[in-house]
Amino acid sequence: MPERLRPFVVRRSDDEKILGVSEAAARLEVSRTTVYEWARMARLIAWKTTKRGLRIPAGQILGAGRVVPALKDVVDAVGDPELAWTFLTQEWAFEDTVALPLDLLKDGRIDEVLDAAPGFGATFT
Repeated sequence: MPERLRPFVVRRSDDEKILGVSEAAARLEVSRTTVYEWARMARLIAWKTTKRGLRIPAGQILGAGRVVPALKDVVDAVGDPELAWTFLTQEWAFEDTVALPLDLLKDGRIDEVLDAAPGFGATFT
């Protein structure tokens, strides 16, 4: 993450589960190589840390081989995986509700989330 954005990142609560590559691979029932590839393609949101390798939020994993849809589009719109995860896990005002964008993606309301994502990312440029 760019240094100028770090002051704006909301620190995660202790109850938010962040996984390493091995645990994510086990939950997804895929190889570690697949996890790295999915992270590289932003099919799976992950970011590098200096001490622990990749950090992968568990909330995006839906089951064996399944992740929340449209994560790559959100990362592309926001511009940074960690910042995209922050957007997805904070309440946001939508036309008919206030909700977590992650929950709306899970419900298939992809267009609404993608319409809001650039506005979140633009606040940090």
